[in-house]
Amino acid sequence: MVIASIAILAAILFPVFAKAREKARQSSCSSNAKQLMLGILQYAQDDDETYPYASSWGEPTPLLWTDYLDPYLKNQQIKTCPSNSNVVRGYGWNYQDCGYRSAAGADPSNPGRSLAVVVQPAETILIGDNPDTGRWGAGNWLIYGPAASTPPTDGIGNLAGRHNEGGHYSYCDGHVKRHARGELTGKERLCTVAED
Repeated sequence: MVIASIAILAAILFPVFAKAREKARQSSCSSNAKQLMLGILQYAQDDDETYPYASSWGEPTPLLWTDYLDPYLKNQQIKTCPSNSNVVRGYGWNYQDCGYRSAAGADPSNPGRSLAVVVQPAETILIGDNPDTGRWGAGNWLIYGPAASTPPTDGIGNLAGRHNEGGHYSYCDGHVKRHARGELTGKERLCTVAED
């Protein structure tokens, strides 16, 4: 009887403990996204109000946006999402419509964009949790918007879902918000520099 009672209690409590652990990881992830965004803004202040390159394929070694932040980060572990710790790059740069990927065109080695280009910084995503799976953005240094045309999907596969079917996104003004996947579907404006 005692063993059966313990088994029943364990069956009830284990899912509760799992949810509590994920809530703690969500909090840590939100903090990581905030610290990365603060590093980006510090970089921009030191570089004539300009975001870092999303990527630079120059010699001798290609650099990614996270590499440019190294002098501004005290802890390199914040680049890894605690709910996806087997992937080194837990956060990606907003790629959609070449939003901050480069100054113009498709060449990722163009200089980063000026802060002044962002007309609505409180409504424009710059970085966020990488998708969990899939070809576009999973464990990569880029994220793709909810309506990315390649592959042709509703875009939900381009969005992170590891935090209770959602992910954390840092906006250009520095704030971080958790979005459920469904909240971003059809909200392509959040991933571009376009005005409403």
